[in-house]
Amino acid sequence: MSEQFLNSLKARRSIYALGNKLPLPEEKVTELIKVAVRESPSSFNSQSSRVLLLYGEHHKKLWEIVKDAAKAVLSAPAFAATEQKVNKSFLPGAGTVLFY
Repeated sequence: MSEQFLNSLKARRSIYALGNKLPLPEEKVTELIKVAVRESPSSFNSQSSRVLLLYGEHHKKLWEIVKDAAKAVLSAPAFAATEQKVNKSFLPGAGTVLFY
């Protein structure tokens, strides 16, 4: 592997304080994700990964569905922690990338 790629992996960090402002237009973000998924290696070149991108109201609706589903199966204290994480970390974002 190239040294640049390995250095990029080492420098990668997760960002949990998301905002709803994208540094690029949604179309450009979508295109970058499409290229990344298409060009990522897969076993036997099966290219079976699929991605769903959600922006705006669709993004918010997903996280409301997640909270409703979590509330149905978690204890009150566990749900409170989950709800706080969703409200502070995921819901404020500009979008969601679902891999399946």
